Amino acid sequence: MNKQFFKIDKNIYLVDILSLLKISYDDFFAVNTIDTKIEDIIINDFVPFSFLKEQTLSFLSNRNYNFNNVSSGVCILEKKNICLLNTNIIKIPFNNPKYGFSKVLEHFVYKISDYDDYGIHPTAIIHDSAKIGKNVNIGAYSIIGKGVVIKNHTYIAERVSVYKYCKIGKDCIIGPGVIIECSILDDSIKISSNSVLGKVGFGFVPNNFKTSLMPHIGGVMVGKGTVIGSNCTIDRGLIENTLIGRSVMIDNQVHIGHNCKIDDFCILAGQVGLSGSVHLKKNVTVGGDVSFKDNITIGENSIIAGASKVFTSFPKQSVIGGSPAQDLNDWKRIVASQRLDLKKRKYNKNGN
Repeated sequence: MNKQFFKIDKNIYLVDILSLLKISYDDFFAVNTIDTKIEDIIINDFVPFSFLKEQTLSFLSNRNYNFNNVSSGVCILEKKNICLLNTNIIKIPFNNPKYGFSKVLEHFVYKISDYDDYGIHPTAIIHDSAKIGKNVNIGAYSIIGKGVVIKNHTYIAERVSVYKYCKIGKDCIIGPGVIIECSILDDSIKISSNSVLGKVGFGFVPNNFKTSLMPHIGGVMVGKGTVIGSNCTIDRGLIENTLIGRSVMIDNQVHIGHNCKIDDFCILAGQVGLSGSVHLKKNVTVGGDVSFKDNITIGENSIIAGASKVFTSFPKQSVIGGSPAQDLNDWKRIVASQRLDLKKRKYNKNGN
């Protein structure tokens, strides 16, 4: 952990971590034999597994380490991997180690200077008709427009612009430089720096030198618990709304075109681009640098490999990749066949 930028608020005791992860003492002592009283064991840092040492915490989800070089500390890991570790390492059995480690970080660590003090900066411009809830921060040079509603415990950073009649729910975090227009945000939403929500999309009427953008009269609706990375753009709907569901995870530099619908629990990695009216159904996972043609639907629980170019709709539970995207196994076979043909051509060309 970089202690210049991140801070542990107080002593972290092992028993607090067990309580947070709902690990019983019986389960803990079934895989540990320790001489120290469990109530006295403290964690003072978080490290990668290869740097694990006394009073530090890590997690193990990769079996490709040199386990002989690690002989102390506390590690969250699956029961099936406990036999890999030195007996002196204190082991916390957990079905999803990365998720468990994430929960611990979220509970005990915070970024220095962020969200410490809530208040309205004197340079912020707030319209008289705006409704600001309790314990709301509005940072320097931010602009809150006419009729805007911001609910309790929401943090608006510096240089944020929230245009007329937008609504932001409680417990949201809006990063520096974010622009919000024609949008309604539910509770517990996080938007990182310089993202833009609700601006006009790329809908136009071709007419030689008189080509013009069509008016966009829809909005953007974002569901509870969604996270939006830095430098993303989410266009408002052309007529109906652009819809982002609950607990959607959107990485940095993602573009979502007008009238798209992204259902609950979808994950979009960096540099994904959705043309207009794309529908991702529940729990779709999209790798980085994937492009979608307009007006297609991807069925729920599907996975799309990075750098794919998706031109057609796919049913639920599809696993696809390639350009143009297709069933991932079919694509791998095609690539393998092309490589074999190329190898044969080179072999024949050399006269061998």
